[in-house]
Amino acid sequence: MNVVLYTALALLPAAVFVAAAKALERWSRGERRSRGRRPAYAEPTGPPIERLVADLRRLGRDYSRIAESDLPRRQSRLRSVTLAYDDTLSACCTALEIPAPGRPPFDPVQRLEIEATLAQRGLTW
Repeated sequence: MNVVLYTALALLPAAVFVAAAKALERWSRGERRSRGRRPAYAEPTGPPIERLVADLRRLGRDYSRIAESDLPRRQSRLRSVTLAYDDTLSACCTALEIPAPGRPPFDPVQRLEIEATLAQRGLTW
């Protein structure tokens, strides 16, 4: 009997701490318990499309600026900007629910096809 009581008293503080930590984590993320209800609206995931379009414009300008410059390690800079551009194109496809052909980096033909598809959906940058 004493062993059972000792074990319960030894584990009780740890159990209280774990429960409090989970409650604090849930509270800090703003989660609430759902009681079988779903929200009436779906919250968008990812950055807003306006920000993605602004990023595409900025990355296009950066690519042109770097391509025309005499900066050191120009090729690695161009590769980095191209990868960021491809990633942003992929995010635009996700935001507009367009299936993207794989993961970046895209080859030039894939990139052009994605840009054309986004332009057909009304996206301009």
